[in-house]
Amino acid sequence: MIRSQHIALLSVSLACAGAVLLPAGRAVAQDQAAVDKLVQMNKKALGDYDTLEWDAAKRTLLDALVAGKKAGLDNHPVMARTYVHLAAVYLTGFKDRAKAMQSFARALEIDPAIQLSKGIETSEVNAAFAEAQRKAGGGGSAGGGDAASPPSSKRRRKGPVMEGDTPSPDRAHRKSSSDDDDGGEPDLPAHISALDCPTPDEAIIDKPLVLRCAVAPSLPVASVYLLYRAPGKEDYTEVAMTKTPKGWLQAKVPKKAVDGKSFQFYFEGRNADGKAVVANGGADSPNIVLVVEEESKHEVSKSKSGAEEDENPLEDQSEGGSRSPRLHLGHIDKAREGLDTRFGKRKWWIGLGVGSGYGYAKGNGFEAVNKSPETTCAKSGCTPFHLLQTEFLPGLAWAGLGHLAPEVGYQLNPDMALSLEGRLQWTGQPAKYAQFAAKGAIGVLGKLILFTKQSQLRFFGSAMLGGGQFRLVVYPDAGQPNDNTDFKDTVVGGFVLAGLGGGLNYEATKAVSLVVEVNALAGLPVFSAVVDLNLALQINIY
Repeated sequence: MIRSQHIALLSVSLACAGAVLLPAGRAVAQDQAAVDKLVQMNKKALGDYDTLEWDAAKRTLLDALVAGKKAGLDNHPVMARTYVHLAAVYLTGFKDRAKAMQSFARALEIDPAIQLSKGIETSEVNAAFAEAQRKAGGGGSAGGGDAASPPSSKRRRKGPVMEGDTPSPDRAHRKSSSDDDDGGEPDLPAHISALDCPTPDEAIIDKPLVLRCAVAPSLPVASVYLLYRAPGKEDYTEVAMTKTPKGWLQAKVPKKAVDGKSFQFYFEGRNADGKAVVANGGADSPNIVLVVEEESKHEVSKSKSGAEEDENPLEDQSEGGSRSPRLHLGHIDKAREGLDTRFGKRKWWIGLGVGSGYGYAKGNGFEAVNKSPETTCAKSGCTPFHLLQTEFLPGLAWAGLGHLAPEVGYQLNPDMALSLEGRLQWTGQPAKYAQFAAKGAIGVLGKLILFTKQSQLRFFGSAMLGGGQFRLVVYPDAGQPNDNTDFKDTVVGGFVLAGLGGGLNYEATKAVSLVVEVNALAGLPVFSAVVDLNLALQINIY
């Protein structure tokens, strides 16, 4: 009887466990693809960290935070790991301890037991992480050791930290941009560390965005400015911030600038001479907020207010649950889909290419044969060169041993550039014919280059116009029974050169691009045509 009761109790326990674990299993399967994506993005960022590519590492990690938020992984451990890596990038690469401490704090808020990843530990990073642990009440040391303290009962912050998002005592009372329209304004924080500018995680598309700052009284700041970048613009627009009744410094971003998928901005505090003495964010590391549709923001706010204090992101909430809905980000600009703004930012480049060509030889016939006198072979009895002119028929021919293509270019914008490219050709010729035959040709081309949308690998097309010559190599005495079988002649095209080209540009690193291009050139008024294949290395200058 007792045995039967134990069996029955075990069956009930297994059934209950299955009822709990099956929904969790479905949630794990649902989120696994998003988690895997974030893991890969972190691996890429660590690779950039190892090669000191700080900008690339920071951008990848910020993109990972946005992707994690969109996937509903706000409190997942992979997000905590992303914050840790971002903190190390800020501290080691940009020497920005304030932002590093913010990111460490967010990581510990999600996972109080998290430790530093191998490969990012330095004395500076270890010290900053240990300080963040102490402030979070986590104790322990950066390298592990003691068990972490229990998670804080304070509600976890939803959504990724964006650059310049400064923690302050008034965090729980922050208003969204829609609240600003109702005239709501929080009280100043009790303590202001420097230039504290609390910002929302999202802004509503096509609605003005009100942003505020508080500046520490001890700083010699006479005025504070908001600098924001409108969609599709490279430069920042500057707006002076004005004082509100409660003591905030406030500025409003016009609704036409709140568009696209995200919005970039930063703040500067300047002294009486107009010199910046304190900043929140920067031109190279701006603050970022997501731009969302209005109904999405209301849905997210509603879900936040009704959510559990410590919700489990792996719980199945597909049936009557409270998982945050996916955000419908701003108006989708089809022309900007897939745009990777990390690339195409250079201002100048210097390049060197090598290549060869094949073309149509017409011109005015054989150059050396035309120049050779009838007496050239009078004593030796060889066939005079000038008699070979009768053999000439226009046709296809190689452009000799090859050519060099030095280039200097100026990037007007990420999609358009101008450059000046040389064509230094070498045809070669035995020394005994040097007085008759050309050894090469020189040409210079101005190019207008149009690129496809910004990415690491992209196509380009070009239009070219310039001056000089190119030559095609021919063998006028082929098959003739004479002693000139090693003689090769040339057919020229030019002096005006014009053509079209295209190819691929690959930014291997920020400083170096690899290029493969095909150029089709015609020479006028002496007509011949050639198609060149070039491989080039370009050094980028910013």
